[in-house]
Amino acid sequence: MEIELDDRWSIGGRPHGGYLLRETVRPALTEAHPHPLVVSAQFLRSPDPSTATLEVDVLRTGRRVSQSRARLVQHGETVVEALVTTSTLDRDAEPHWSRSAPPELPPLEECTRTPVEPVPGFRVGHLEFVDVRSTMTEFGKHPTPGTVAAHLQMAGCPTTTLDLLVLADALQPTAMGLGVPGWFPTVELTVYVRAVPADGWLVGRQSTQELLDGWFDEDCEIWDSRGRLVCQARQLAGYRLR
Repeated sequence: MEIELDDRWSIGGRPHGGYLLRETVRPALTEAHPHPLVVSAQFLRSPDPSTATLEVDVLRTGRRVSQSRARLVQHGETVVEALVTTSTLDRDAEPHWSRSAPPELPPLEECTRTPVEPVPGFRVGHLEFVDVRSTMTEFGKHPTPGTVAAHLQMAGCPTTTLDLLVLADALQPTAMGLGVPGWFPTVELTVYVRAVPADGWLVGRQSTQELLDGWFDEDCEIWDSRGRLVCQARQLAGYRLR
């Protein structure tokens, strides 16, 4: 099937990685298994905001989970390739055991929304669709080096399990707070969707272990309004020192 990649999601003329992942995975969902459970994606090249093709190969259809390979193709080349496991998650599920805890953040009313154009001439397109709120007064200045945390949700609509693929890549890159400028392209991103998010605001935390030789890791955790860990993600991204 063909889709039109929305230019409004672009950063520096290139579509946001979480948006690309969500659109790549969308046709892999079925009525029997409507929720993404595990997604592991390779970002092979950066597409143009124009027409692209979605392809899905079903690898296995099971009672509890199904697996498929999904591809986003443009100009005859694969842009994103993902292995997708889908399932049916219980909206009311509670953890049998957990040691996860969301970060302590200032109340929402004390936080401000990160603007779509945080600095003049630089537009972060996904922030038109994702509402990210924190107390940071300057873009890229994180109070804890290597870590960023914020209230977040999809803007103007409830957050779905598919939207969690966007939110897993929606916080400011931690490398910015470590003094690295520029663009941070994702090479690989793996997302675990743990639960159907409850209505309301979510809390996200992203952290990095190391920047080395032009690459850095990011671990992202997202909790819903009920305090449940609904999403975990890890990615490897690039950086360039100027």
